[in-house]
Amino acid sequence: MNVRSFFIIALGLSYGASLTFSQDNRASRPWEDILGSSAGQIAPDPGGDVVWRSEFNEALKEAQATNRPLFVTWRCIPCKQCAAFDKSVLEGSEKLDPLLRRFITVRMIDAAQLDQRYFPYQTHQDLDLSWWGYFLRPDGALYGVFGGKDHISDATRISEEALVHSLERVLAHHYDPRRESWRIDGDTPDPSQPKVGPKDSRGYELLLEKYPAITKPDPKLGSCVHCHQVGDMRHLEALDSGTYDVTKIMQQWPLPENVGIVLDRDDGLLVQSVAPESAASKAGIHAGDRLGMADGVRLFGQADFRGVLHRASYDADTILLGWVRDGTVHTGTLAVENGWRETENSWRKTIYSGVYGPNMGFFPLEGPRAGKGEGLSIKPWMGPKPADRPVYQTGLRPHMEIVAINGMSDDMDIRKLITWFRFNHKVGDQVTYTIKDGRTFTFALTK
Repeated sequence: MNVRSFFIIALGLSYGASLTFSQDNRASRPWEDILGSSAGQIAPDPGGDVVWRSEFNEALKEAQATNRPLFVTWRCIPCKQCAAFDKSVLEGSEKLDPLLRRFITVRMIDAAQLDQRYFPYQTHQDLDLSWWGYFLRPDGALYGVFGGKDHISDATRISEEALVHSLERVLAHHYDPRRESWRIDGDTPDPSQPKVGPKDSRGYELLLEKYPAITKPDPKLGSCVHCHQVGDMRHLEALDSGTYDVTKIMQQWPLPENVGIVLDRDDGLLVQSVAPESAASKAGIHAGDRLGMADGVRLFGQADFRGVLHRASYDADTILLGWVRDGTVHTGTLAVENGWRETENSWRKTIYSGVYGPNMGFFPLEGPRAGKGEGLSIKPWMGPKPADRPVYQTGLRPHMEIVAINGMSDDMDIRKLITWFRFNHKVGDQVTYTIKDGRTFTFALTK
């Protein structure tokens, strides 16, 4: 089958990310054995409490000394997104705790500590999430990732049951005596090489130039870097180098539905349904199948599959899949066409509040008719000192209801509206705001 070389350029932009997996043809591995029953014996539950460590290097030494895999979570504390899930993982449960105790568990709360050698955030982490997990081998090599969100909510792609299944799959893989001969895990990191993290990047310098206030520490949390800020750094690097592509930035982290697959959230890999005539249907996938491999990558949950889709081409491409049906391993090829990645991504902070494009001169708030299908209805919030805003000089006032922007009068939620505005205007453009009584106010976009 035609399988492209496993070369990665995150988001289709020239970020120079390092490879996480060797560029050999891993599709030729014995997937019948790999996706079949484990031949190993999972280590017994050590008992006691689940201990969440905060020093990764010390945890890595402990993992090597005990031959236990690592589960490392990254959490942006101030963000409300995924807070409930983070709390449930920390507090544990009867199902989670016996599995977590078999891992060296680590909790990191500052994205500045991300290290590309162990955490390939440039290619394998959705930086618009405030909670993410990595499964690592005791030597720090990557097994897989866990996390996910979509335009509906922060709970439609992850659950406690989904994490339980991923933990079980990683443990079965880790303790299988055939694992090393398969050579499907990530490359072993070289600890002698210097750390490569967000603050080591040109993007960090550019972010400080654009937002110098981010260096001011939070009185409760101190100074930390948020995951979405790491995403902004990478976008600034692309803007600086002239490689930023507006159309592609809206197509990151495609959903399984983009290739015609609906996965069961709580299982993570169980196919609930397949869209007729979709790429998945033509590849031979049926409802009831369980995905196990994509492009030579062992899948432990839905995030691993979405990661393969994320790193695939923005144009037509072929993606090799492996799945299990009634105990038998099958393979097929997803043949995707141009435009296959289009995804509703206006919920992403790096998009609706990112570094690309100008703002409106104010922050839009929902007006009295918002969400009723009666057209655009927003009110311009101008902060505690409206008169200091340049847009105020046009005559526009915070109490006015805006019903059209340059003639666009569609009713859309605030984040989608901001996204539309940023990606369809540039600094220097003249924008005309029309209010309900018909009056118009024209403003030159400054930033």
